[in-house]
Amino acid sequence: MEIKLPWGPGSLSVDVPDTWNLIFPKRKAGAKRTKTDGLALVRDSLKKPIGAKPLAGHKLKGKNIIIIIDDNTRPTPVHMFFHLILDSLGKAGASMKNITVIPALGIHTPMKEAEMAEKIGAKNLKRVRWENHEAFDLKANHYFGTTGRNTPVYLNKRLKDADLIVLVGLVEPHIWAGFGGGLKNILPGVAYAETIGLHHEIISEPPYLFNRVGVMPEKNSFRQDLEDIRRMIKAEIFCVNVVIDHNQSVIASFAGDPVEAHRQGIDYNYREMGLHIDRPVDGIIVNSFPMDINFKQGMKCVGNSLPALKPGGAVMAFMRAERGLDDIKPPKGGVPLPLLKAILRLIGPGRVRGFIDKVRKGLNVEEKFLVYYSLQLVRQYDLFFYVPVLSEADAKQLGFFVRCHDPAEVIRHGMRKIGKNATVAVFPEAGETFPIVP
Repeated sequence: MEIKLPWGPGSLSVDVPDTWNLIFPKRKAGAKRTKTDGLALVRDSLKKPIGAKPLAGHKLKGKNIIIIIDDNTRPTPVHMFFHLILDSLGKAGASMKNITVIPALGIHTPMKEAEMAEKIGAKNLKRVRWENHEAFDLKANHYFGTTGRNTPVYLNKRLKDADLIVLVGLVEPHIWAGFGGGLKNILPGVAYAETIGLHHEIISEPPYLFNRVGVMPEKNSFRQDLEDIRRMIKAEIFCVNVVIDHNQSVIASFAGDPVEAHRQGIDYNYREMGLHIDRPVDGIIVNSFPMDINFKQGMKCVGNSLPALKPGGAVMAFMRAERGLDDIKPPKGGVPLPLLKAILRLIGPGRVRGFIDKVRKGLNVEEKFLVYYSLQLVRQYDLFFYVPVLSEADAKQLGFFVRCHDPAEVIRHGMRKIGKNATVAVFPEAGETFPIVP
């Protein structure tokens, strides 16, 4: 049987065994998406915000305004609607000279001016000043307090003197926060590296929930910890969170209070991007579309779809990863995959973090927890990847999956693992969707 997966401007053909019981999870009956004008959706949300007064209704003359946008590892089409935010601020008396735009880099690669122009629109960029966040310079960050779980919070020092902070982001499935968006633009978006690291330690604590896609905020200690920063910041915080489809078109917009508006964004995302499946399956076929910018972003398709997979199942992943590894620097050396899997299954989930500290020293914050995530994947599942831009050497250094030379090889490995009569779920747009399993 042939299935087709979205692949850039075209599609990728994949032949799967006719004996497999293929499942294509669907949205819940009755969840029908209507065609709408994305610009109008954002405009309406700004006029009628949730739990806050409209930006245009503020008194912002002489006020210091910080706008934090998600960076270019997120496909949010900020350029499409950013002028609406600036116009609303202008109607409230804000001077464009008093507005600073900061990309929520965390510890990602700093953005270049051309990338910022692409992100928010060249004309918009000329109206304001902007700067990259500096996560590794303590002097560029300010201490705001400590969260309830004792995470010391150092954030970009510009937030200390801000009168208004506007967060512009995307509500999407997220492997640790459950869903992206909301106050996540601040922590880890513009936090100090050490703060980010201590915050991320949550995923390596009991009960070792290393994958939290679709977990609601009230049940997610990772989300609760980052939202604790709100009480530490004196400035008013206003968010503009959108939901996009696979064409990167805005299909919903939620503006206003950074928690209340974000929750409504989650509810919408759950209805629109949640694909229902009645039971976990033996294998999953996942495609990174539309998260195709690099390998790290492409890995979302794996994390997003894991709730549908039985322990010990097979992940058959297809990633376009246009920029390859991008800012990921694989460590040299490493343990052969079969031996690594045996070690991890022997030591159990609680000792994976300590294992990393012993065998992979010198990793930065994000690298450490991406490695942690990868090793927990290796411990529980078998992973077969088709990522044509990755070299054999890159894949060997990453060391947590079997690199396949073509789509057929992915399926052959999968069949050897789960057999010819397996039940397999297919997620063609797994970069933005996630399974809902009873």
